[in-house]
Amino acid sequence: MTVAMSGAPTGRRRVAWLASVLIGAVALAACGDGKGGTPRPTDPRQILVNAIGATAALPTLRLHAEVVANIGGLVGQGNGAVTMGFDADVDLATRQFAGRSTTQMPQNLGGNGVAFQQVSDIIVTTTATFNRDSQTGRWQKFPMGMGGGLGGGPTNAQIATMIANLASNPSITFELLDAASCTLGTCDHVLAHIDGQTLAAGLGPLLGVPLDQASQQQIPSFNVDVLVDQATSVVSELRTEISMQGTSARILVSVSNPGQPVQIAPPPAALTDDFGANFQNIGGGAIGPVETTILEEVGNELETEEPAFPEPSAPAP
Repeated sequence: MTVAMSGAPTGRRRVAWLASVLIGAVALAACGDGKGGTPRPTDPRQILVNAIGATAALPTLRLHAEVVANIGGLVGQGNGAVTMGFDADVDLATRQFAGRSTTQMPQNLGGNGVAFQQVSDIIVTTTATFNRDSQTGRWQKFPMGMGGGLGGGPTNAQIATMIANLASNPSITFELLDAASCTLGTCDHVLAHIDGQTLAAGLGPLLGVPLDQASQQQIPSFNVDVLVDQATSVVSELRTEISMQGTSARILVSVSNPGQPVQIAPPPAALTDDFGANFQNIGGGAIGPVETTILEEVGNELETEEPAFPEPSAPAP
C-alpha cells in the first residue's frame, strides 16, 4: 500500500482512491423500490440486489467514509495504522462531488519520526478535478485526460447491473439479521459473505481494467455488514474488514440526505493553478487561504432540483 504525501501526483492518486470509495458506496447504498403498498422483500439476497438499482437511481446523497489501514506488516513496523476519512456531497446523476479528505499518519510512518495529519479539499466536476493546497489555500486543476473528472466508462445503470449480477452469484451468500437503528431511521441488517475469487472475476468489467491471475488469487474472502432503511430502501451504512499481503483495513461507509439538492462548482479562477493549460507561474500571488470549507460552500453554479423522494423511516424505538 502506498500513501501519497504531496504534490500534483498526490492529488491524482487521492482522487483515484476517493473515486473507488464512491463507486463502492454507490454499488451498495440502497435497497428496494420504495413504493408504498409493495411488501419489502425478506430474502437478504433480494434485498441487496434491489438495493443496487435503487442506489444507482438516486440523484444525490451525502457520503461519509472512514478507512483504518494497518500496514505495519508490510513495512515492518509495529504501529502502522493509517487513518483516512472522507466527507462529500455527491451528485450521482452527473458524477460530481465536493468534499474533504483527512489522512492521519502514525509517528513511525510520518517521516522524520513525527506523526502528522494531512487535510485536502476536493472538487470533481464533469470536466476537471480540483485539489486545494492546505498550506497556500490555492487550488490545483487537473482537466480531463490528466486524472480530472469522472466521466466516461460504464453508466450508473450499467454499474448497477454488473454489481447485481455479482450479488446474484450463489458463491456469495447472505444472512438477514435483526433490524437496527441507523442514520436514516430503522434498517434491515444484512450480512454478506463475499467469496474472494468470485469478486475478483467481477472486478475487471466493473473497473474497466482486467485483473491478471496472480492479482485475482490475492483477493481474500470477507464479510460486509449492510444496513438498509426500511422506508426508503436506501442503505444507510456498510462496514467491512479485510486483510491481505501483510495489511488489514477496516472500512465504514454511511449515507445521509438521499435525494437532497447539492451545489457543486469550480473554485474561483483567481485561486486556481491550471495544470492542463499552464505549467508556468504555479503558486504565484499572495492570496491567503480560503476562509470557508468545501462542505460549507461548494459554489452555486450547479444546483439540483429537489426530487420527490420517500422520507426516511422513523428511528427504531
